[in-house]
Amino acid sequence: MAGKQPGADDEPRLPEDIWDRFQKDSLGQIEDTAPKEHSARWYEVTERLAADDARRAAAPRPRRRRRLRPRMPEAPVPRAFAVGFVVVSVVLVLSAAAAYLQYGRVF
Repeated sequence: MAGKQPGADDEPRLPEDIWDRFQKDSLGQIEDTAPKEHSARWYEVTERLAADDARRAAAPRPRRRRRLRPRMPEAPVPRAFAVGFVVVSVVLVLSAAAAYLQYGRVF
């Protein structure tokens, strides 16, 4: 039996499959064009985030302290003197090794 259709009894009735398709199409178009309503949770989260942003903006920002780099201690001996000392030490060690190999003793 056909579903209830609006109108008087003297109007011609639509077949049931056409009436069902009409209702589904109308409902689908209504759902597609209807404005989407946000959920209550969405409103709560939005309100909480806005409150957090306002609280952060109102709070004074902590000042960042500059981190001091450790200073290198001043060398008590100039670098040229240290390099010269190393060169002389190497020369003495090599000459002592050469003397040992040549004469069998260092001094």
